[in-house]
Amino acid sequence: MAKKNTGQRNFFRFMTLIGVVVVGGLGYSFLGAAPKLSDTDFHKDTSSVETCLKCHVHAETKAPIMPHRQMGSCTFCHRPAA
Repeated sequence: MAKKNTGQRNFFRFMTLIGVVVVGGLGYSFLGAAPKLSDTDFHKDTSSVETCLKCHVHAETKAPIMPHRQMGSCTFCHRPAA
């Protein structure tokens, strides 16, 4: 049988740990990157995606254009106004 190299095994465990931390940190940063909804009357009712799309895609107001594809829920990434 071949002799197991514990130093090499520990190195790969350490590199795996670093990889998991980096991927987790990037995922957390990605989900936290969306801005909080502003405290306006329009954002008080964030119950439906259609309400958001009416302003941010169909340009019924002077709201900024949505810079990403349509998602299932706006409040998954954007925190509601307090």
